[in-house]
Amino acid sequence: MKKKYFLNANIIDPQNSIEEIGGLIVGENGKIEAVGKKVNTNNIPSREKYIDLKEKYIIPGIVDMRVFVGEPGFEYKETITSGCQSAAAGGFTSVAVMPNTNPVNDTRAVTEHILSLARTEGIINVYPIAAITQKLEGERLSEMADLKDAGAIAFSDDGRPVMNNELMRRAFEYSKMFKLPLIQHSEMLDLTEGGCMNEGIVSTELGLKGMPTEAEDIM
Repeated sequence: MKKKYFLNANIIDPQNSIEEIGGLIVGENGKIEAVGKKVNTNNIPSREKYIDLKEKYIIPGIVDMRVFVGEPGFEYKETITSGCQSAAAGGFTSVAVMPNTNPVNDTRAVTEHILSLARTEGIINVYPIAAITQKLEGERLSEMADLKDAGAIAFSDDGRPVMNNELMRRAFEYSKMFKLPLIQHSEMLDLTEGGCMNEGIVSTELGLKGMPTEAEDIM
């Protein structure tokens, strides 16, 4: 590929403490050669064209830590391919995909399958989040060691909270041992059952069952 030149952009890069108007040069190998206010028309060969990004932004690739991709099992909703294309179009270079697939990502085979599809069909980084419990049922822990070894980067039952305290305690112990995050859905289901909005003055006035903030705080 030819070198690409971008000028007059608002460049924001928190990691390197950059927030300025400047340019970006991408080399023939696809890697950034220069960035910042030092990049201007003086850096561009006279016959080369550049892309003017006035009033636009150049930022590091965005990471989305909670993405739903239907594959495997719900390909009619979305696939790894379409999900990656959508993410890339929005400036996302990495996504962490939740385990609510069919079958659930609670085994090595599913994790490896997702990573295999990501390598062959994905155009961005895809990181699988595996289930805390088998089939997301909150009753038995998944094989967390095996899942980590297969490539899982975190554990979560997604929108289903693990209600069993002993089970969650064990999950914390294993996740600490493996140095991987646990992502817990913060909701005590017995406090929100039948609720349809936040509990408060408005829910009382409307005569609707509310869900108290304590349901999240306690979890």
